[in-house]
Amino acid sequence: MRVKRTKAYKKVMKLYQQSFGFREPYQVLVSADFLLEGVAKNLEVIKTLEDALQGKVKPLITFCSIRDVREEGEHRSKAIAVSKGFEKRRCPHKDPVPGSQCISEILGDENRYNYCVAVQDEMLRARLRKVPGVPLVCVKQSTMVLEKPQDVVKQMADSKSREKLGLSDLERKMLEAVKKKDREEKLALMPPKHKKKKKGPKGPNPLSMKKSKKGVSTPSSDKTKSKQTTKPPSGSSIPGAQSSATPAKPSTSAAGTKRGLSSGQEAPSVRTKKIRVSESMQQPTSNGPSQSTSGQQQKSRRKRENSKA
Repeated sequence: MRVKRTKAYKKVMKLYQQSFGFREPYQVLVSADFLLEGVAKNLEVIKTLEDALQGKVKPLITFCSIRDVREEGEHRSKAIAVSKGFEKRRCPHKDPVPGSQCISEILGDENRYNYCVAVQDEMLRARLRKVPGVPLVCVKQSTMVLEKPQDVVKQMADSKSREKLGLSDLERKMLEAVKKKDREEKLALMPPKHKKKKKGPKGPNPLSMKKSKKGVSTPSSDKTKSKQTTKPPSGSSIPGAQSSATPAKPSTSAAGTKRGLSSGQEAPSVRTKKIRVSESMQQPTSNGPSQSTSGQQQKSRRKRENSKA
């Protein structure tokens, strides 16, 4: 057998072993037509089956298949002699039925006992391809060929491998609890996050803004306000209001007589008095420098007299 073919067969049987639980020696249900075809091609049936399945085999044949072999005219004696080395598989049929029907009923829809099937009938092979986990062997041009697994077999193998590798319900719950605990510990150790300030439109720079003129007060306006507050209201109709608010001022005639003013002249105001006082303080005294010079002359005279004496 070629190297590539043997590698492919090993790979196929490994898939059946891992996914469906096939073990050596492989149990092979042999049909009557397969046995007669192998004898006709002068093949050693047991040895070629071991080469195709890449392991030891245990060939089985049903009583219905033995009856089909005996009814066959050509190569009957040689096929019967070979079938005597096979193990007999009991079938539930009291009356014999065709071998293909007997094999399909034994396998059913699940292939519960992990049988391999060696068959030549195309109808039976098409029916068995729909059953997942059934390795099929046939004779083609004096060689035994192991068929490739169907898509259904690959899908079943993938699902079973996921179940084996996956976690159980209890393990999944325990894992979730551990993850939750680790998350809480990490959150407790982490420092509190500061909230980021939202970026938005900023106000104008207060240093670059002009001051509003409404709130600014000038000294002239303050003076006018103070004057307005101090002046008594003119033409007050309430009797005694002036006397209670401000003390009575002396009449202009009396003040004028005291200062040597005539009755027709008015007394100077407070402001004019202040101006006159400031002017008098600024004017130098006329007697000051003359007095100082006369004193110096007297002193010099006294010194001269003393020196002469």
